[in-house]
Amino acid sequence: MFSKFTKINQSVFIVILFLITYLNVLAQEAKPFKVRYQGRVNGGMTLIANNIVNREEGGDVANSPYNETTNRGKLNDEFEMKYIDIDNDNATFSSSSATLSLENQSTKKIVYAGLYWSATYLYNSGKLVKKEKFKAIDNKREAFDQIKIKLPNQENYSNVSGELIFDGINTPNFKESAPYAIYADITQLILKNETPFGTYTVANVKVTQGKISGGVSAGWTIFFIYEDSSMKGKFITTYDGFAGIQDHPVDIKFSGFQTVAQGKVNAKIACAALEGDLKLKGDQLLFKASDGDKFIQLSNSLHDKTNIFNSSITIDDTVFDKRIPNSKNTLGYDSFIMTIDNPNNSVIGNNTNGATVRLKTTDERYFMFFNAFEVEDVKPVEATTDAIKEVVQNKIESTNKQLSSSKTTESNKAEKEVALQEEKSINKSAPQKQIINKETSNSKSDIVSNSKNKVKQPVIDTKKAKTNLSNSINKKQFIRKKAIDSPSVSLPNRKKGYYIVANVFAKKSNTVRFIKSLKAKNIKATYFFNPINRYHYVYISSYDTFEEASKVYDANINGTYFEPLWILTVNE
Repeated sequence: MFSKFTKINQSVFIVILFLITYLNVLAQEAKPFKVRYQGRVNGGMTLIANNIVNREEGGDVANSPYNETTNRGKLNDEFEMKYIDIDNDNATFSSSSATLSLENQSTKKIVYAGLYWSATYLYNSGKLVKKEKFKAIDNKREAFDQIKIKLPNQENYSNVSGELIFDGINTPNFKESAPYAIYADITQLILKNETPFGTYTVANVKVTQGKISGGVSAGWTIFFIYEDSSMKGKFITTYDGFAGIQDHPVDIKFSGFQTVAQGKVNAKIACAALEGDLKLKGDQLLFKASDGDKFIQLSNSLHDKTNIFNSSITIDDTVFDKRIPNSKNTLGYDSFIMTIDNPNNSVIGNNTNGATVRLKTTDERYFMFFNAFEVEDVKPVEATTDAIKEVVQNKIESTNKQLSSSKTTESNKAEKEVALQEEKSINKSAPQKQIINKETSNSKSDIVSNSKNKVKQPVIDTKKAKTNLSNSINKKQFIRKKAIDSPSVSLPNRKKGYYIVANVFAKKSNTVRFIKSLKAKNIKATYFFNPINRYHYVYISSYDTFEEASKVYDANINGTYFEPLWILTVNE
């Protein structure tokens, strides 16, 4: 009896231990990292950043740079931390600046700009009353999702409202310092400005002043992607989420790219994090290509492999000092871009299409909220319309042969009709230019089959067509997965433009159901009805120019949708 009781208790204990461990891992990655931006560009990525709180001690004030980077330097939780406020504007309570400058600026165009701000914010201010005992001075905690930004050559601030990535105030593993992270897409704001190059000032980022458990830290980062036709093609992916790295590592997986088939593979990584202390070591950033056999610890001359997050703002092997204040020690705010050292392609090789970044520590705890990866990928080349039509024709003929070899059933008749309609559609509407991947294509059939180089027109998927037809015939309804009419249509009372279409349906009920499924994935979509062919077109977005639509299409709707899409021209 005792033996059975002991075994039961042991089993219960093991289950409880597993649940505790599992929940602890989940608590570390408080908000899983997801793609924010993904796309290919002839150009590159860069960033500017600054902290928004600094020490105030003796004769030193928060606006004065803190440059102690030796072991004599203190940690942020050993200081009384106060707001930096450089702008002499009574309408702001915190402000710091940084300057964007690039070589050959006249040839560069900003295509994306993401603003992040993050801080430990338990309440407005606090103090240490005795060892490990903290008390609020001002226990108010106000909204922190709106800040101010002043762009280059501007005299006045613009208000920016952000999207909450994470707030730790009600999460047990984070509530002692209550860190948060916010994101805002400021691309259009910058493009409307006279120039993107110059000094940016960010103001009214909220953070606890004084002291709290774990220390006070805060800052902001603007991540830029730019075009330059003289530069090589890069595939760039950005992720954001929130993880408190402590007891267990957190992995972030990158995909969607294809490294060059020959020659050196050049890649970079970017990060932004809180609470990376200069003197506390153990924090690591590891990298492994999808075909690699082990993780490699990343480092450079300013970031030791066991102290990657060390309270600094850097670009490669240079401290980014075009800031006010330009502290070398930012007391708990990290932002950097680092080239991945890749001797003889030993870290990431040719024809690689995936990688994993691992966040790990053996001592200190840090909060990670932003990560980006840039890699030179294979160069797309143009394919002729005739080549594409030949590929599609071959697929149609192959489908027809399969259909002819089977018994003539109601399903086969319908399926053959689909193939004939598709053939008419493709022959009628083949575009003048399409993109294929010369490095990875061995035959013309790869033009259609390679998912990384989508053809911007309906393409037959035989397997899906059979499944869809079978289901629709059984239900006595016909649901089309591809448009059977031309990718160019004329519609009354419809705005002229280029529509990114995700699906086409005969029945409105199926249209509404599909839009709801997209909404559940946080993808907004709507539809229009074509009275000529009586089909409902579900589209995710529309644009005035083909170039605008093509960029969003190529980026998979900013990395949020990876199912078949095509661009439909309306009222050309």
